[in-house]
Amino acid sequence: MEFYRGYILTRDYIEDCGNHRLRYAGICDQGPFEILIAKNQPLFFIERDRLLPDLFLGVERRQLDLTSFDGKPVDALYFKTQNLLYKARALLQKNGIKTFEADLRPEERFLMERFIQGGIEFQGPCHSNGKILKFMDPLICKAEVHPCFSILSLDIETGQRGELYSIAVHFTGPVSPGIVSKNPHENVPGKKIKTGIVLMKDDTAPPKKTGGSRQVSKTDGLLLPGYDHERMPNGGKLFRISCEKEMLAAFLDIMNLLDPDIIIGWHVIGFDLVFLAKKYQALGLNFSLGRDNGPPEIRETQKGRFSVHINGRIVIDGPPALRNAFYSFENFRLETVAIKILGTGKDIGEKGDKVAEIERRFLEDKKALAHYNLMDCILVSDIFEKTGLIDLTFKRAVISGLSMDRVGMSVAAFDHFMLPQIHRKGLVAPNVQDIQSQGAGSGGWVFAKNPGFYEHIAVFDFKSLYPSIIRTFKIDPLSRLKADIQPLNTPVNICFSRQMHVLPDYITKLLDKREQAKKMGDPHLSQAIKILMNSFYGVMGTPGCRFYHPGLPRAITGTGQWILKTTRNFLEQQGYAVIYGDTDSVFVQLIPTEVSACDGTAKKLAVKINEFLTKKLTDEFDLTSHLEIEFEKHFTRFFLPAIRGGGDGAKKRYVGLVKENNEETLVFTGLEFVRSDWTRFAKNFQYDLFHRIFHDQEVEEWIRQIVSEVKNHLHDEDLVYKKRLTKSPREYVKLVPPHVKAALLLKEKGDTLREIYYVMTLRGPIPIELPHDDLDYNHYIQKQLRPIADAALLSLDQSFTQIMGGRQMMLF
Repeated sequence: MEFYRGYILTRDYIEDCGNHRLRYAGICDQGPFEILIAKNQPLFFIERDRLLPDLFLGVERRQLDLTSFDGKPVDALYFKTQNLLYKARALLQKNGIKTFEADLRPEERFLMERFIQGGIEFQGPCHSNGKILKFMDPLICKAEVHPCFSILSLDIETGQRGELYSIAVHFTGPVSPGIVSKNPHENVPGKKIKTGIVLMKDDTAPPKKTGGSRQVSKTDGLLLPGYDHERMPNGGKLFRISCEKEMLAAFLDIMNLLDPDIIIGWHVIGFDLVFLAKKYQALGLNFSLGRDNGPPEIRETQKGRFSVHINGRIVIDGPPALRNAFYSFENFRLETVAIKILGTGKDIGEKGDKVAEIERRFLEDKKALAHYNLMDCILVSDIFEKTGLIDLTFKRAVISGLSMDRVGMSVAAFDHFMLPQIHRKGLVAPNVQDIQSQGAGSGGWVFAKNPGFYEHIAVFDFKSLYPSIIRTFKIDPLSRLKADIQPLNTPVNICFSRQMHVLPDYITKLLDKREQAKKMGDPHLSQAIKILMNSFYGVMGTPGCRFYHPGLPRAITGTGQWILKTTRNFLEQQGYAVIYGDTDSVFVQLIPTEVSACDGTAKKLAVKINEFLTKKLTDEFDLTSHLEIEFEKHFTRFFLPAIRGGGDGAKKRYVGLVKENNEETLVFTGLEFVRSDWTRFAKNFQYDLFHRIFHDQEVEEWIRQIVSEVKNHLHDEDLVYKKRLTKSPREYVKLVPPHVKAALLLKEKGDTLREIYYVMTLRGPIPIELPHDDLDYNHYIQKQLRPIADAALLSLDQSFTQIMGGRQMMLF
């Protein structure tokens, strides 16, 4: 019997007529597959001494060698279906009987208990419907696989009255078994193709022809049965279709023919798929988007945020995927991100009336609208390719054990690792809803000395400080529960077990794997591991995690504070001034005699710190230190602002100049330059101000010149504020801030806005979509320019008012 190796894309369970089956859909070398597991019973646990209610039927109770966290023996309850489990859970809760792990989905439990991270090897009887390989209860085990995904970028254009104008797709991926090429030499499994298609509603188009063939080739691209096409300048094909109903049917033909593993887009779930689902329903069509021909299951998880399940396919939305990968942009509009990453923008930019131009193109130049529609798809494809977002998402899924559309769920990832580990240590975990908050950890230690300007500041950073603390002091939920077994005390007097733990060893494996990834030149795997390791502290400190306990985050952050203070004291004893510290880093002013060879001196100092900490942990705690501090960078010039009102230096706010390889970089942290709610004018002014100060250039006359330029309208385009709306503008009642006032003026779309761009005028805040030729320049000078200038000038015994002649400025 043949062995198959594949990757699970989607996981769920199905139930009908009292039958319960786990369902896993994915891809393998032979094509898409679907695995059904009928030999599985959903389960949860209850305390052994609890009696079941009389109405409890259809359940099997087994004694197991397991206990709850407080040491009470538990039994497992097995159910025929998940629906029966839900009913039993509710009944037990009503009767005051505590359950354990009753909130785990069965398809997730099945994988985690077998240590399956997505890649599988399986063997069993197989039958095929011509498109999907189907298996029932095969033998399954974990495997390491490297799939080659087929990816379809989707974008639609709609009219102001809810019409569907066009659907565009851009496909990248291997030739699927369902695609036939004109050239037989191109019918090679795994051979990659790229093709772009636009379906355009056109009342003048001829009706669909009968017959036709489905073809694809490297040069010709996709041919749809029954429709003629015309070539587009960007290499795509335009199919004009007479009505929405035929266009929706043609879209499903494309999906079945190209059969993508992953669908990508820009707000593709909350807009494109939601719109299409409503349109299919309105026209009485089945939206058979799944590989099983089932419809997408779209849920609004939070207001304005959506998730979707499509059997056998993953959907990855551009903006949240980039945010989860810690990308940062001025905003996450496609135009902004494309220009930043690709150096090119949309065919219809953000300036002007985009809606009116789309309407014009649909009425007068449908080919131009098709070009715009497809270019949006191509931009998304190119952004994903340039950033390696698919590979990073896949690596995060493999490391966490979650599906590719859930990689940002760190609590679920912690469950996937920790639950099977504690089961093998004889424990079961509580339900998340039974966890009660007992306060959070104290957070990292931040200190700042005298504000002002400094020279030659060396920055030292602890590598993966919190994971290293967990590893060194054996901190994890199991170790806390078994602290009486070879107890190990932390610097904050919270004890753990030297022997009974799992997370420290797991971190060791992850760190080794990360070093290997770096050596192999795999930045995405390295980043995936880093993200997962850094999530452990936050997960154990949130009541949304079943393993939460306040002692866990307090032990980690408290130990981190002790390490930072101990490091600062050691450096000061060596004659160094430590001017700033933040959680895992210290900023040290080098001694004047060391400046000429500052990098070498700093690296030697890092070695001394590591040797000191290693000895201290051995002497005081009998521990092997896994802490490692390293020299990160050297600021030749550095500025630490004062807290507002004067006094000590501000926390998490500084700017420094780094010179490396004959290149200079200004590094801003916490200041207006990196804040999204300050204008571009303020950011440019702050950058130029510090550039001048750090290079000993004149600033007084320059500031006066900038003020004059503002008054003379030279910076108008940079005076725009951007602010996110956390709710509908009309929901702000007691306090109505400026950006909400501006949003309320956009009556047509104000209730659906998530972000507002506005300017301050003599009439108050006005959205940029409305006339605003009466800008309040005095506002920008006093509220944007002045505070930035004074933050730096006061340390130079100067002030903005003095530079402007000590007078209250008047514009006219």
